[in-house]
Amino acid sequence: MTRFWQTVPSALLAFLFLAQCSAGEPPPDPQQPRARIQLMTSLPLVWGDGASMESILSGDSEPAPIYRYWQQQYEMTAVDSLENLAAEDPDIVILAQPRAMDPADLTDLDGWVRAGGAVIILTDPELVWPSRLPLGDPRRPLASGLLSPLLDHWGLELVAADADSTELEHLRFGDHVFASRRVGKIEPVKAGKASDADCEWSDVAFVVQCSVGQGRAAIVADADFLHATLWPEAARKSPQTSGAVRFVDSLVRHSRETDDRRK
Repeated sequence: MTRFWQTVPSALLAFLFLAQCSAGEPPPDPQQPRARIQLMTSLPLVWGDGASMESILSGDSEPAPIYRYWQQQYEMTAVDSLENLAAEDPDIVILAQPRAMDPADLTDLDGWVRAGGAVIILTDPELVWPSRLPLGDPRRPLASGLLSPLLDHWGLELVAADADSTELEHLRFGDHVFASRRVGKIEPVKAGKASDADCEWSDVAFVVQCSVGQGRAAIVADADFLHATLWPEAARKSPQTSGAVRFVDSLVRHSRETDDRRK
C-alpha cells in the first residue's frame, strides 16, 4: 500500500470530514482472536479528563471514545510499568504520549522488541490536547514526548512542526484521513550514528515503520489525533468510522502480522 503525508487545502475540509466517516480499511475481524495489547499513556483515555479517585470508584468516570472502542476490539490493559513485559509477552505494546519512563522500562522494551515484539509509539513533540486541569497538575497529559533516548538508540529523532501554529491540519495516511494539530516529524539522526533499526522512509513525514532486530516499531509523531473533538460528530458516536481510529487499527493489523510470524 502506498503511504503518503499531505496537509490538505482548506477547500477540501468538508469533503475530508465526510471521508473520515467512510474511507479506510474495515475494523478488526470479530472472528479472529482479539489482540492482547498493553497501553502506557499520560493521555486521559482510560478514565477521562480530570477523573478523581472518587469518580473512578463510583463508576462516574468516562473513558475517551477511542479507549471504549479499543476495549471492544482488543484485549486492552493499561499499565504503568513494563517490568513484566517479557513474562507477560503481549501481542503489541502501545505507548501513547507516555510519562517519563524508567530507564529499566526502556531497556526492557528495546530488548522485547528486538526479540520479536511489536510496539506502536505515538509521541507528540508539542501536544495541544485540551485539559480542564491547571498547569502543573500531574494528571495533565505530557506536553512533549520524552522518548528521545529510545528513538536515538534506534537512529531516529522526533522533530517539532516547522510553523508556529495550532491551526487544524488534515492528514492522509494510505486510505485514512484524520485531523490533528502541531503534527511533528520523524527523521533519521545525523549521518554517522550507528543503528541496527531498518526503517521504511516515505513521504509520510509523521510516520515511520522500522524493523528492530526481529521485531517491529511503528512511530507516529503525533498524539492529538486521538482526541475525539477532532473527529466528525458522527464518528464520536461511532468511533469505528473515524479515520483516526482506523489509522491505529491499520498499525495494529500490521503489527499483528509481525507478531504472528514470530509465533
